[in-house]
Amino acid sequence: MKTLIVYASWFGHNRAVARAIALELARCGVSVSCRPASRVTKDDIAGYDLLVLGTYTHAGRASRRLHALCESIPHRLFGRLEVAIFGTQSPPERGDRRPSGVSELATALAERGVDLALEPLTIGLRRPAAFLPWRGIGAAERRQIKEYVADLWEASVPEPIL
Repeated sequence: MKTLIVYASWFGHNRAVARAIALELARCGVSVSCRPASRVTKDDIAGYDLLVLGTYTHAGRASRRLHALCESIPHRLFGRLEVAIFGTQSPPERGDRRPSGVSELATALAERGVDLALEPLTIGLRRPAAFLPWRGIGAAERRQIKEYVADLWEASVPEPIL
């Protein structure tokens, strides 16, 4: 199985999560490419079986670049891909009802008829350091990522035909 992880990251949070997901998938024997959204076009996606998209949340919205990429992918290509989403977000302010970038991107894909392979992974960032460069992924986040990859593996690898 060939996997492409495409992430949008302003402060390095999603890049760190994308790399951790790539490492866990590689440990499962998966061929993985991990690239920032600024370096991926719809033509780059054609040779992959699994597309994992990672977004930040800014003002309740997902990355515009990831939105544009998803809009540019032909529907027939989405039909041949397993698709998954992950992302990071700061805890909402009191009374803030805006969606996360992850849920907003999931909704945009659903409107295009794309079924996700599993529920998206959302990594919560702690305040006030949410907008500072990340020093690394903590133990709790590593557990979340390992569980996500295990579920992703189970959801996207076809059962052998006996």
